[in-house]
Amino acid sequence: MAVKKVVIGLGNPILSDDGFGIFAAREVECRLPAGAPVDVVEASLAGLKLLDFLLGYREAVIIDSVKTGSGRVGEIYCFTPEALRETVRLASVHDLNLATTLELGRMLNLPVPEQVTIFAVEVADNTTFGEGCCREVAAAIPQVAEQVLVHLGIESATG
Repeated sequence: MAVKKVVIGLGNPILSDDGFGIFAAREVECRLPAGAPVDVVEASLAGLKLLDFLLGYREAVIIDSVKTGSGRVGEIYCFTPEALRETVRLASVHDLNLATTLELGRMLNLPVPEQVTIFAVEVADNTTFGEGCCREVAAAIPQVAEQVLVHLGIESATG
């Protein structure tokens, strides 16, 4: 069976809470049953480079951190790129956000996923060098991993 789904964990694991997406993707990978038709990718990039990781998949789940300034640290969000529609812009190909990247892929008739879901957690500190997340963000890692598996319709290998 061809892999048609991808989970992409975004972040930088040496920038405190910014590593959340990477750590949560690793947790998803650990819980995947053998032979599950899902690829798990870690990426410390964004913009046009992210497009390469999305091509050829029917469905993508992106896990990332977010700092809204109004949420509670550790709060979990789930949304689709349509929620980012107002942010579509192209000032420079070096600074494309997810909504713009997907739109560009569609305009170029590239095989971008039909369905994209974003799981994000509110973080406290995504700029200080340090390995690992704060207590509240770390507590969200297993919760998000389970939510991603449920979303994908996959029963966790760890029960």
